[in-house]
Amino acid sequence: MPSNSIPRDARGAGVALALASAAGFSVLGIFAKLVYAEGLSVPEALAWRFTVAAAVLWLYVLLTRRRLPKPVLPVLLLGLLGFAPQAGLYFATIRILDPGITSLLLYTYPSFVVLFSFLFLRKRPTKLQLAALALSLAGCAATFWKRGDYPLGGLLLGILVGLAYGVYLVAGEGILKEVDSISATAVIMLVAALVYWILAAGAAFRAGRVPAVPATPAAIGGILGLSVISTVIPITTLFAAMRRIGAADASLVSTLEPVLTVGLSALLLGERLGPARLVGGGLILAAVVALNLPARPAKAAGKAA
Repeated sequence: MPSNSIPRDARGAGVALALASAAGFSVLGIFAKLVYAEGLSVPEALAWRFTVAAAVLWLYVLLTRRRLPKPVLPVLLLGLLGFAPQAGLYFATIRILDPGITSLLLYTYPSFVVLFSFLFLRKRPTKLQLAALALSLAGCAATFWKRGDYPLGGLLLGILVGLAYGVYLVAGEGILKEVDSISATAVIMLVAALVYWILAAGAAFRAGRVPAVPATPAAIGGILGLSVISTVIPITTLFAAMRRIGAADASLVSTLEPVLTVGLSALLLGERLGPARLVGGGLILAAVVALNLPARPAKAAGKAA
């Protein structure tokens, strides 16, 4: 269904779900800092994050007797080849570049989603989508860009993160179209947990130890926050949004995440909101508002898609 022909109530629900997803992802960095400060490595943090997320989701699936994805192989491959690699790539990039430029490169993914949706799903972008894309990219650049010399390898890796996330969302839109989003997410989280436990165990073995276990209140709270607030909630709501408004619009609405992150940093950590960040936030908000504008009626009955 073309973007401009989605019923108004479905579009509003889809945008609200995408906003909920952005809100959940916006506090990912705060919880990650708590976990890293307690001594967990990146693979260990991701292994615990996805293990707890999988446990929560599978418990819900079993209690509510939700139908499991059929066939399950495409969902397994989506977790193995899509979700797990892009999650690791993001954390690898942030070790090379500062968080600002990493976030800027990550938010090239709506461009890849629009491009891949056109190339592989034959979904031609509307003028409204292209305008929203331009506004969101300009907003992210104004929010995060700062002068500095960045290693070429880090920049290329950051662009690869955006590309990988774009592929993951476009593939997910097709694979998850006819399956329950919560049970599918449970499968994906289980696959991601297995991948990162293998990586964490390998790294720990080489260091002559066993993988770290969260033992302090800060570590446990950080893992719970990563798993529930910044994984279970945002991923399930993002998939639900994609089913209503498509991957392209859902990804564009999700660019509100950096605005929320910057606002929370100012509120909780006392970071200063400069003019550039305020302008960038305004541009991203304008993109979200533009996507939710009512479609113009067709000039002729024969032009209805």
